[in-house]
Amino acid sequence: MRSTSRRISAAACAILLVAALEPGGQAGQESGADIAVRASNWLDPASGELRGAVAILVKDRKITRIVAGGQFDPKSARTVVQLGRATLLPGLVDAHVHLQIGGQPADNAMAALRAGFTTVVDLGATSDAVLRLRDAIASGSMDGPRILAAGLWAGTQNGICEFGGIGVSDGPEGFRRRVRDNVVAGADLIKVCVSGWVPAAVANQHAYEIADDALAAVVEEAARAKRIVIAHAISLGAAKAAARAGVNGLAHMAFLDAATAADLRKRDVFVVPTLTTLTRNPGPPSDALKAAVLTAQRAGVLIVFGTDGGVLPHGKNAAEFRALTAAGLSPTDAIRAATTNAARALGLQGAVGKLAEGRPADIIAVDGNPLADIGALEKVLFVMRSGRVIVPRAQ
Repeated sequence: MRSTSRRISAAACAILLVAALEPGGQAGQESGADIAVRASNWLDPASGELRGAVAILVKDRKITRIVAGGQFDPKSARTVVQLGRATLLPGLVDAHVHLQIGGQPADNAMAALRAGFTTVVDLGATSDAVLRLRDAIASGSMDGPRILAAGLWAGTQNGICEFGGIGVSDGPEGFRRRVRDNVVAGADLIKVCVSGWVPAAVANQHAYEIADDALAAVVEEAARAKRIVIAHAISLGAAKAAARAGVNGLAHMAFLDAATAADLRKRDVFVVPTLTTLTRNPGPPSDALKAAVLTAQRAGVLIVFGTDGGVLPHGKNAAEFRALTAAGLSPTDAIRAATTNAARALGLQGAVGKLAEGRPADIIAVDGNPLADIGALEKVLFVMRSGRVIVPRAQ
């Protein structure tokens, strides 16, 4: 029996891929795994525990076994990926991107995937291009992250989400039609635009730009189609209106007070802060938005990771971890925002957010311990999406 090896340099960690035994060897038997991923550490976001050496076995695109490092038999897999002192995590989730912004959608999607985000949520486009990209990736005809897509923005004409004439001008019925059209096109969820941007929210904390009956129409029509609704809502008034209407999540951090945060928790509304893009300009508004993250968390509001990718360059998604921890979240809570919390908010508990037997093999490795240094999540050494190695690229 023979094996071949090749050393691939990636940042500070050497990644060794050991090829399979020749056909007929034990590793080539039907019962063997396609690939085993080995590392000195792995992180379980649910418990917040950094665990010891591990081998994760993958077959037919799913995780079949998780084995303590000392109990791993190298003959049990056709290919072994040795990641040394790296830390394994489940693939990350970015719950707020715009793949049509900042480049070609397919390129943007791959940039996020190479950064360790194996699932992304596209919250608004001007055409069906992202829906078609989602379907191409799902069919296996091209590589990319798992995509949930909202289709066209649902926003008031000449409002914050008016892009090239797609704003809705004819009241509640127009918004109902926008939701129905998106559902027919295959949208996984609905994005509705409630407020303006940060300066408008600072100028008038109670203002928002969609009529209450139109907002209610969006939520009602989405519920009829069994789609969740995520609202662009930054002003305090917009957050209150969105919660009253029954949205499922807020797409940005709003200028929340304690009472509104408590109401969001009561109504089970999650928040996707996008702090990196919202707080680029230092000053009191940015400080207030950072403080609002802790206000929401202390009230029990589910914090979900998202970047507004496209506004934040695609591939730089992990910078949001530093923004969240700078606002006061622990590294564990920031990681949960992109794993277990995101899975719960998006109804993907059986597919993402956890390394477990029977789940899709979405696995990443980073250089370092992200519980000690959140910046380690920006040093991605290895990405596997649904059992296929994306990083490092094949040589």
